Amino acid sequence: MGKLLQHIRDEIASGSSDYTSPNTDAGMAFSRLTAVYPGLTTQTIPASNRNVLIENTEVQKILGRTIALADVSARGLSDQMLAYMGRNPQAKDANEMNPWPLIKVVRVFTKASALSTGAVIVDLPGVQDSNAARAAVSSNYAKDCSALWVVVPIMRAVDDKSAKDLMGESFRYQMLLDDKYSAVSFICSKTDDINIDEAAGELDLTVDIGRDIAKVASLTREIPALETDLKALQERNSKDRDTLDECRDESEDLETTLRHIQGGQAIHAAIVNLGKRERTIGAISDMHPSSTHPTEDQVRQRLHALRAKTQGLRDRVRIATEKRKEQEQNLELKLQERKLLQESIKESCIQKRNVTSTQSIRQDFADGIRDLDEANTADQSDVFFNPDQPRRDYNKIKTGLPVFCISSRAYQKLKGMMQNEDFNTSGYRSLDDTGIPGLQAHAQKLTESNRNARCRQILTKLWSLLTSIACWITGNDIIRAGFDATTVEKHLQGEANKLRVFNIYSKLDALVSNAAANATHRAAAWFAHHKAGGFSPATFKAICRKEGKHVMGGRPEIDLNQELFKPILSGIHRDWDTVFGNQIPVIFQEFLAEVGRHQQEFHQSVVKKYEANGSMAMALDLLNSVNGAGSSKNRASPLWLEINKAVESRKSKAFGKAVSPIAEAMKVIYRDCLLITLVKTHIEDIGRTVFRESARKLHEHLRDMDRYVTRRLEAGMDEIHEDVYRDYSNALLAGNQKVKLSPVELKLKTELTTILNSVNPRFRTKE
Repeated sequence: MGKLLQHIRDEIASGSSDYTSPNTDAGMAFSRLTAVYPGLTTQTIPASNRNVLIENTEVQKILGRTIALADVSARGLSDQMLAYMGRNPQAKDANEMNPWPLIKVVRVFTKASALSTGAVIVDLPGVQDSNAARAAVSSNYAKDCSALWVVVPIMRAVDDKSAKDLMGESFRYQMLLDDKYSAVSFICSKTDDINIDEAAGELDLTVDIGRDIAKVASLTREIPALETDLKALQERNSKDRDTLDECRDESEDLETTLRHIQGGQAIHAAIVNLGKRERTIGAISDMHPSSTHPTEDQVRQRLHALRAKTQGLRDRVRIATEKRKEQEQNLELKLQERKLLQESIKESCIQKRNVTSTQSIRQDFADGIRDLDEANTADQSDVFFNPDQPRRDYNKIKTGLPVFCISSRAYQKLKGMMQNEDFNTSGYRSLDDTGIPGLQAHAQKLTESNRNARCRQILTKLWSLLTSIACWITGNDIIRAGFDATTVEKHLQGEANKLRVFNIYSKLDALVSNAAANATHRAAAWFAHHKAGGFSPATFKAICRKEGKHVMGGRPEIDLNQELFKPILSGIHRDWDTVFGNQIPVIFQEFLAEVGRHQQEFHQSVVKKYEANGSMAMALDLLNSVNGAGSSKNRASPLWLEINKAVESRKSKAFGKAVSPIAEAMKVIYRDCLLITLVKTHIEDIGRTVFRESARKLHEHLRDMDRYVTRRLEAGMDEIHEDVYRDYSNALLAGNQKVKLSPVELKLKTELTTILNSVNPRFRTKE
């Protein structure tokens, strides 16, 4: 509230009219205030008090309130939301308050191929969104996402954006530290939006499709000429047909007249009987203008002439019709040929642009990771530093980045949807050409690892249950020996502890000094000329107003707090990646193997103890079958998955905790928007203290993670120990004590034995 008020006060005081435009920061701030407080005006805002506004009765009624809306259709839900969004001012009282809510989430349930395996797609604001509330929601959701899709129109991806710019530096840093760069996919949309002439030149397709383009140009010149000739031919043919019809009518009249004359009727009367056939009478008279009435011979002569003329016209019409059909076919072939060539050219341009965009994005993505790695290269004294060995396989990163170039409109049109839309699908021969089927398959595959983990967990629990039942069925004895959970636990904690202390904690003190020393130089750069990377006074003021974070004009996000923290971040980046990306996973794999080894030793001690006892043979055979190679690893796998998920979640929040002391200490600067000398003095005063606090926060967060893992490992190993002890006790104790079973228990055990004997074949892998 205070920021909004101060922002508009500054604009009004400076005489700026930016607050009247909804597309500016000031305009958006003014819209929010006047929506929630309709009584505020440009005259009353300067004198308004923040506390008075917050304590407003109407505001207090809705502040902190959550409203859940639901509907069976998108249109219905939209209508409900509009009641709170103030989109229809005519329908509301001018003095009625508009809540201006933050829409946290809109859940849409739909049957879709891409979601068929359980994936949930979250449409988040862009990483360069200027709205702080939306950006915060986006950031929180992104931490929980197992995969990240960067969606951008292909024209924007090709023309003026790179993979680095599309994600932003801060986002790329967080992605790399969270080890999520392998979970990123790029989607270039609207591939149907293409200008063929421009694309052919820009994509250097002249050689590949030059002949087709020339042919299209030639056909474009030929087709109008053919259409003109065809039109003239059709007009002549139409006139000949009209003349032919007239000749036929006249011939019929004359034949009728001759029949009447031959029947004894006078020629005059016969001609009069023609009624309104004045054209026929006139035609006969025209042959012999000196005669008052035509004679029978004259009628016959006229009829003979008409028959000859009719035959000639028939031949002309027939020939013209054949020629017209031939020309129509020729024109149709030319049109079809041009259409096919144009579609082929468009298809080539689309495919070439898709390939070029994919290659460019992949290369730029790999280069972006390389740049971050090189910017954070460790000192040559670092034990992990090897100048001859790249940190990662950047070529593998490049080739492994999923990039999809899609056209949703072409896909929908080819699927029979969008029937009322006039959309041309040329350039797309099949659904696969639209890129959507490939993206759907990619979405389905993304859930594979999680589904496999869940299935393994279910099967492990089922296996544990069946083992317990089987052990109860056999019933024999146990000794408490061999399973040493404490040793495994201490070994794991000791190794993980050494890594954390050596690789991360020990370096923070030196990094704090480095960050403090560099902070004033970084701050001075903020006031340099904009060509040298500095900020104008107006821009710096806008950044301060948003407490160090600002996005303008779709450019990468500015985060001054993150920039001040960068020396610490850069210093531990390599070791952070080494510990969390490589060595901790290796240690956990060793942990699983160690648990398996201890369990096998325990099992062998039991077998060795009782294998000489013939009455124990059935129990030992059962324990052998359920405790084969890898069985103990299955017991520990769910524990490992749970701990790994918790570590990933806590790891992604670590740097947010570390940056918070810097942001808090800089609030004084941001509030007053001080000059360069005061900024530098302030940073020098707080430098070492605030960066040490930042390092302490990071250290504390990692220690919390350490304590959580320790507690969960202790509890998990206790659970595994109890499960194993219970299973072996059930298998051995009852039989050793010679407990007599009731007939009902014996019958139940017999039936369960039959069922258990059928379990393994059901889960056997088919060859």
